[in-house]
Amino acid sequence: MRAPCGARRSSRVDLVDGVLYLLRVMAGWGTPCSSRAFAWRAAAGLLAASVVACGGAAPLLHPAHALPIGTVSAGAGVSSLFASDSIDAAIASGRSAAAQPPSDAASAQAYATGVLAQALVGPGASPWIAARVGLPDNVEAGLTYVGRSFRLDGRYVRQISDAWALSLGLGASAILFSPDSSTLDESSGVTPAPPGDAEFELDGKGWGADLPILIGYESLGGFFEVWGGLRFGYETLSGELLANEADPASPRIDASGNRLWASGLAGFSLGVPPIWFRFEVATTAHRVSGEVGPFGAMEGPGAAQVELSGWSFSPSGALVGKF
Repeated sequence: MRAPCGARRSSRVDLVDGVLYLLRVMAGWGTPCSSRAFAWRAAAGLLAASVVACGGAAPLLHPAHALPIGTVSAGAGVSSLFASDSIDAAIASGRSAAAQPPSDAASAQAYATGVLAQALVGPGASPWIAARVGLPDNVEAGLTYVGRSFRLDGRYVRQISDAWALSLGLGASAILFSPDSSTLDESSGVTPAPPGDAEFELDGKGWGADLPILIGYESLGGFFEVWGGLRFGYETLSGELLANEADPASPRIDASGNRLWASGLAGFSLGVPPIWFRFEVATTAHRVSGEVGPFGAMEGPGAAQVELSGWSFSPSGALVGKF
């Protein structure tokens, strides 16, 4: 039986029970308190413009201080990623090369670099939906969805003083890609891909890991919080592309890639129970490598090797409720 609003919580939360509770919150299996329902309804407006987007930004949007034992936070918002000229140019060149299936080394190289830059960096907007729970011993667990991936994480918080805290975390992500099938359906209102265009959106999957280190300050009993820190990560993925996007029976092109990244970030949280507004910005350096091809089934060149570096800027905002 679900406890009513205001009922006293148990003083300890088992780790497995905590993760399962987060899954229930994110799946929307009911709302034990009306304030939680309000938080989700308020945050839904922020998602209206990005629910179908899958940009590569994956913000933390949580302060350095840990949640009290048994306290759950849940929220939703929007994240964006703006890439440097080198990444944007690679993606634009890759899309141009896709208009004529690669038939020489230069076009194959442009296509391969653009495909992996789009898949691994992913400029654009995406939804951010997350839930977290406070566990014993200054530990916190969280589950986050950002359009292209699910991230499960845990962190330990060391209380430096009444106002300052240091957070050390570890996250693991499952990355899923699926091309937009509407390009094959004229009745959808979307212009079909021109005959002969190679597919540019990767159909594949992968995984990632990241290590965030935060330091933060809290004042006025949590009314205002500010944090900053560093975050390091790695992603790997593999999948395939259609040689002719308009023909599902066309030959497949294999693709695989990796991304090493490091970012500096800063954010703040402002609000009163049960709702807080959070904002975070991050600047990230990316190193992309991988391979796309061979293109032999298309009577084209062999596999193209990819090496690309660049950076990105990512602002993100969300409404978060604590219960």
